[in-house]
Amino acid sequence: MIDRFVSGLVIVGLAAGVLIAQSSDKTPAPPANLNQLMRGLFFPHSNVVFSTQGQDASDVKRAMIPSAATDPLTGIFGGWEAVENSALTLSEAADLLNTPGRTCSNGKEVPVKAPEWVKFVEQVREAGKSAYQAAKSKNMDKMIEASEVLNASCAACHGKYRGRTRCQ
Repeated sequence: MIDRFVSGLVIVGLAAGVLIAQSSDKTPAPPANLNQLMRGLFFPHSNVVFSTQGQDASDVKRAMIPSAATDPLTGIFGGWEAVENSALTLSEAADLLNTPGRTCSNGKEVPVKAPEWVKFVEQVREAGKSAYQAAKSKNMDKMIEASEVLNASCAACHGKYRGRTRCQ
């Protein structure tokens, strides 16, 4: 009797393990396609970094209601802190570019395993780190250099993958 009970528990346990393993194989696709991710995250935060090429972030006036500002530079965490935060966001968000199952706006899968893609994503990550270090210095010349590094990382990837027949 006890042997049957133990055997039954083992079978139930194995079946549950198989079901769990099968369900974990189906990771849901990310909600945003690559173009949406670029427009919603990478483009605006890159622009915060790029803005420092011609404007000292400490000269940017706060919004009337900083907590409701849509421009990070004029918000409650504005000025140079916004530039630092945007640079860090770019670096950290590079991982999102490698999310399995993400598609381009044309329906093709993002080539997360392609050696060039991996290299370009790492360039974005490093460009964000470089921009963060420059922002901490609050030095406009360093920000111009960091902006050039960030622009080069964007341009390299766009040159290879952006376009209707490729990925966007």
